Amino acid sequence: MKWFIIFLLGAVGVIGFMNWGKIHDFLNKKKGSESKELSTVKPLNNTNPSIPEKGNVITKQNPQIDPIEEKYPFPDFKPIENLVGNWKKIPNSAFPRQVTVKVKAKYIFAGGAGSSTIPAGRKTTALSFSGNHLIIAPSAQSKIRGQILIDDTDYKEILGFEYVKYKNRKRKEVMTQRQRARLIAAAEEKNFNTQSIPSQSVTIATASKLPKARIAEYENRIGKIPKRGNDGRVRLMVSSLMGGEVSEIKLNEISHWGPIRYEIVDGQPYWTGTVTYNTTSLFGTFPTEAMALMRNDKVIDWLYTGSLEEVP
Repeated sequence: MKWFIIFLLGAVGVIGFMNWGKIHDFLNKKKGSESKELSTVKPLNNTNPSIPEKGNVITKQNPQIDPIEEKYPFPDFKPIENLVGNWKKIPNSAFPRQVTVKVKAKYIFAGGAGSSTIPAGRKTTALSFSGNHLIIAPSAQSKIRGQILIDDTDYKEILGFEYVKYKNRKRKEVMTQRQRARLIAAAEEKNFNTQSIPSQSVTIATASKLPKARIAEYENRIGKIPKRGNDGRVRLMVSSLMGGEVSEIKLNEISHWGPIRYEIVDGQPYWTGTVTYNTTSLFGTFPTEAMALMRNDKVIDWLYTGSLEEVP
């Protein structure tokens, strides 16, 4: 039996050796077929993010625009170099300014009668600009004059610091205007009637949206609602402006007249009306909104809606 097993194994080896080429070709052919099948199988996940999978279409959505932010945008502040012509065309409105000299300078007395020295670190008053020099004097009223290079003073730093404060103030005003506008929008969503909302709890309300009973109640407190003319302007406010009660707001420069509202300002009730106009300063021209506080057929005051400061 043992010799029979040895004989059988030897025979198989001889046959395999003689047909090795055919066996090798068969195995390679099968392996290639399996590789081809694997290469045609689609992956479960899309590994190329630039090619969207079927059924997974991605659409871009435009961000919603806040109408209040659109109405009260932040000003587009230009670099200060643009406002002063790269420090070559400084407007007269940028003077006088108190500055500190970084180097020794000199005052010349009127008529050339003499001079005096200004030591470095001393303060002086910049009156105007000529070439690349500041015209300086001990004070704005002094007759003594001197000159110094603008870069030999801290004038640029002072004006730059003032610009930063101005931009921060204007941004704060815009935020306050947006806050007031949101308060108005929230109030207009409510159903103003004597049953649901006590009149004492109303801090602001658009007059055209108030029920007649509420209007009558408010008119008993602070007088009749101010009337508009056929041109849309509020007559009481027009009379105030024509009477010169404020100097900054010019009647022909008003671009928008807002609605009449019942409003509590500093704890007191008023009829209020807003106007929009442009104001120009050293740091640019920007739209400004002010409101008239009205009571008993009279304009009591004009305030900026952004800061509640008095309009000059």
